Amino acid sequence: MTKVVAITSEKGGVGKSTLAVHLAGAAHAAGRSVLLIDEDGRVGSSLRWAARTGGLPFQVMAAGDVKPKRLSAFDLIILDTEGRPRRRDLRQLAERTDLILVPSGVSTLELEATRELLDFLSGEDAARKTRVVLTRVPPVGRAADEAREDLREDGVTVCNAVVRHYAAYQKAAELGILAGDVRDPRAEAAWNDILALAGEVL
Repeated sequence: MTKVVAITSEKGGVGKSTLAVHLAGAAHAAGRSVLLIDEDGRVGSSLRWAARTGGLPFQVMAAGDVKPKRLSAFDLIILDTEGRPRRRDLRQLAERTDLILVPSGVSTLELEATRELLDFLSGEDAARKTRVVLTRVPPVGRAADEAREDLREDGVTVCNAVVRHYAAYQKAAELGILAGDVRDPRAEAAWNDILALAGEVL
């Protein structure tokens, strides 16, 4: 059966589309048939990424262009949701997905916004299918460990793998490719973070 994974956040700038594009890339690299659906009609970051010169090795579509009957042809569907989605949309998301990933930075403000979103999803009985992914993590230091421990003390499910903050992701977005294909000394480390996360959640 097709697995549906949604990536959503309460706060901008946490790498939601970066995560969506790269998890789709990791799934494709593992031989899975994957479709990335960009549901953010206002910004459309994933669609813009795919439209740049490099080209991505998997299909990216706008939500309005998706033909429901064709979705069964994919092993995995990743939804890059609208930034700061409405509560009504979040309720529907909780009903139609197998897994909800909530990317969050490690600053106090980012973690507070993440907790607010998790509280709402918990009220919708979606806590069991929701996981936090720590993103834009400083490559050195214990910020991720401390944030993970704090969230887990509150009963939140947090992924072990983290996505560290590397320039390779920005370069990848500019070129329309994946971070692992960028000419950058940290490109391999960036891609390995994604592969570790994909192995954990996909």
